[in-house]
Amino acid sequence: MSIDTATALRAATTVAALILLAGCGVPEKAPAPSPPASWDRFADEFIEAYFDVLPTSGVWAGRHEYDGRLPDVSAAGIARRVAMLRDFAARAEQEFPADSLAPGEDLQRRQLIAALDGMLFWVEDAESHRRDPAWYARAISPSVYVSREYATKAIRLQAITAYMQGLPAYLEQMRATLEPPFPRPFVRTAIVRFGGLSTHLEEDVPVVFAEVEDEALQRTFANALAPAVAALRNVEAWLQLRLQDAIDDFALGEERYGALLRRVYRIDLDWRTLKAVAQADLDRNLKLMADTCRSIDPDLSLADCAARVRDDKPPAGAVARANEQLPELKAFLVEADIVGIPSDERAYVAEAPAYRRTNSAYIETPGPFEEGLPAIYYIAGPDPEWPPDVQLQYVPGEADLLNTSVHEVWPGHFLHSLYGKRSGNRIGKVLRNGMLSEGWAHYAEELMQEAGLGDGRPLVRVGQILDALMRDVRFLSSIGLHVEGMSVDDSRRMFAELAWLDPGNAEQQALRGTYDPGYFAYTLGKLIIVKMREDWTATRGGRDAWRPFHETLLSLGHAPLPVLREVMLGTEDPGALL
Repeated sequence: MSIDTATALRAATTVAALILLAGCGVPEKAPAPSPPASWDRFADEFIEAYFDVLPTSGVWAGRHEYDGRLPDVSAAGIARRVAMLRDFAARAEQEFPADSLAPGEDLQRRQLIAALDGMLFWVEDAESHRRDPAWYARAISPSVYVSREYATKAIRLQAITAYMQGLPAYLEQMRATLEPPFPRPFVRTAIVRFGGLSTHLEEDVPVVFAEVEDEALQRTFANALAPAVAALRNVEAWLQLRLQDAIDDFALGEERYGALLRRVYRIDLDWRTLKAVAQADLDRNLKLMADTCRSIDPDLSLADCAARVRDDKPPAGAVARANEQLPELKAFLVEADIVGIPSDERAYVAEAPAYRRTNSAYIETPGPFEEGLPAIYYIAGPDPEWPPDVQLQYVPGEADLLNTSVHEVWPGHFLHSLYGKRSGNRIGKVLRNGMLSEGWAHYAEELMQEAGLGDGRPLVRVGQILDALMRDVRFLSSIGLHVEGMSVDDSRRMFAELAWLDPGNAEQQALRGTYDPGYFAYTLGKLIIVKMREDWTATRGGRDAWRPFHETLLSLGHAPLPVLREVMLGTEDPGALL
């Protein structure tokens, strides 16, 4: 459901690996540097090299000396970048044997190797750099300059001006790299992103920075704005033409899907095993849905029960109501005593800009190198191209919104970010793990119900179950779309029939599965964490040990869940994950 800063960083950092040009040669490898004196020095060396070739990652992490810079997506620049990823992965393996490191350092080493392998998957297996224009849009979100108040508006205006000055060249390089025809869902998603971005830059950004009184800076900004918007609109027009020759071949296939599991998520289980896991969780949640709806009204059908929850729209609107929910959730979390809150940092809610309307909600948290800034939890409005009744249905109901606020803020992504910032895992602060991040946030939804959120009101419980069903369908849809030949229309129907999604959300979720096959990570990550909790607390007091379990897990920082399980429980058995 969310695209948090972890996702924004991941999108910005992964783009290097995603856009390796077909056939471009990797430069001859330079002589290996002398081994660093310590793991910490090696980690710092990697982070500096990483930000140097991927400056957008540095910006999102809070290293604002990189402001305004866009990635070099020329053939030579991409080759250097990919060579850097491979080189650091090899050095981490060769120069730092596991038995030479302290446990916390070895955790960072394993996170680094896994993260770099995951990035390279998108080059070497998925070839997204050639096939998916939307990947380039994900790397160039300007919201860090617009919404994150890390500096005065004058300084941020200077940064976004430099960013816009670089956009035309970036987009020209992008078009030279891509190789049409593209899968139709990829083109449709890219049109929304690039079209929305041009509108955002032209209409919203000047308003945000209108109060800056530096006339010379405003002139430079205006001179950069028009070419940037024109370049984005040219890309949008080019993409509209690409719809005419678009293809339906988006699927990874069985071999590459297995590589996705192993390389990106460190999951050593086959897709058939995982499909059975997904189906079992779907069946469990359908039974919970039936039982909970029966407690409301024995004669109520599941479809009518879902509609009752979905139709209970917040009168003041989703953004206003979510801002009211956040302090309520924080107070509940303190009272429930299931996890501590390590700081008084805050989050607030805002409407998502048009170019980020491809998912219903997400959060942007401050970078690990920033202090004292709030997180922003964004809620997307409906696509204005949809019919009015579809737009109305898209607005979340009260219970669904509450569950989303749990997922994004308390105790989901935002709380996770507070622990991550304070961990000693310096690699995990820069390279985050998507299955841990989304798995924790989805786990948090069920955790809050177990702790008594909603005082037993069945409609609140149904809202949480509906979101869990959507994630179960994502899991099955990912496998279906990429391994079993499922069509986008089949996926859309499954979201509508098994998770009772409205047409707009069902459309979004089906399309997302084509370019984001890893959106199974929500449910799979949740189930792994549930099993870890059961096993870890079994000898530590059961329910009374929930809080130390949560704090231990979150304090380790980002790493693959199988690695975290091994660290906490001392087992590498993949069968023990679930």
